[in-house]
Amino acid sequence: MELHEAVEPHPRGCIIRFEVVAGSSRMAVPSGFNPWRRSLEARLIEEPSRGRANRQLIEEVARVLGISESEVEVLSGRKSARKVLLVKGIAAEQVVAILEQRLR
Repeated sequence: MELHEAVEPHPRGCIIRFEVVAGSSRMAVPSGFNPWRRSLEARLIEEPSRGRANRQLIEEVARVLGISESEVEVLSGRKSARKVLLVKGIAAEQVVAILEQRLR
């Protein structure tokens, strides 16, 4: 799996690209990898209204990575299914290792 294509180093931690399906029947973060868009897929239960899906994505990414929610921020895509998250204080290699484990 080419997860390192969706996760890249950043001076403050790393950047993760997500393709989000909101209003799903089950939650899975990550739920897969899209090689064409070079992004991780995430299924969220919340609907994309009033920032609910964004909040749920931040909560779930923080939980999966074992960090505080304040360390995860939506850099772009607040109103889009394609989101770019900044995860502070954790190296890209570490994030890729954790997410690969989750996808197995």
